[in-house]
Amino acid sequence: MNKMKNLSVLFTMLFCMLCGVQAQTIKVNDKFFDGSTLYTVYEVRMDKYVRMTDPYGGELALEKTAGKPGMYTLQPTAQADEPPFGARFGWKVQYIRQDGMNFLAIRKPSGDVMWTMVLTPNNLDECLELQNLMKQDMPSEITSNTLLNRPYLADIPNKKELRLMRNEILARHGYRFKSKDLQEWFGQQYWYHPGNNNDAIKLSLIEQVNVQLIKSEEDSRVE
Repeated sequence: MNKMKNLSVLFTMLFCMLCGVQAQTIKVNDKFFDGSTLYTVYEVRMDKYVRMTDPYGGELALEKTAGKPGMYTLQPTAQADEPPFGARFGWKVQYIRQDGMNFLAIRKPSGDVMWTMVLTPNNLDECLELQNLMKQDMPSEITSNTLLNRPYLADIPNKKELRLMRNEILARHGYRFKSKDLQEWFGQQYWYHPGNNNDAIKLSLIEQVNVQLIKSEEDSRVE
């Protein structure tokens, strides 16, 4: 177990070192991992159109949004499959380069992140091994310091657990809940100390994205 923990810490350090370099744009040979699939950029045309492919022959196409640095939209092509996780062509994709992280955030029309793809130096096998290591941690141990992805959340058994996971991120900042069940649940946790001003709570970038990702997974469940 200690060996796996050390590997997880090492991955986090390497990832932060990689992402500490503020990339200006998506480049040919960049690789993005979404928790199950590794996409490799094979074409950047006119510094505007981006095409990437996965090991199974699938393709993803993006078009840069004029006048909005780091913003793209999902685009159909003759080879592109329907986007995964319920995404739709035309939805916005933001290349986030902040707080030591480089990743693509696919957003719903509401603006919430519903799919993430992390810039990585690793091959697919290495990415999948690291994904498995992440699954061995308790969700409460990683939701505030590790960027989640949809395949990870797909393994959470039900909507109730997803809801508790999402609200625990807020609870650890002292969020005062209105829902009685959440009050009772978190009131039993020794670390929970509700504050008096929810508006004063500031989530980190990772926490903000994770809250939105978890909510997207909840919304996709039919139970």
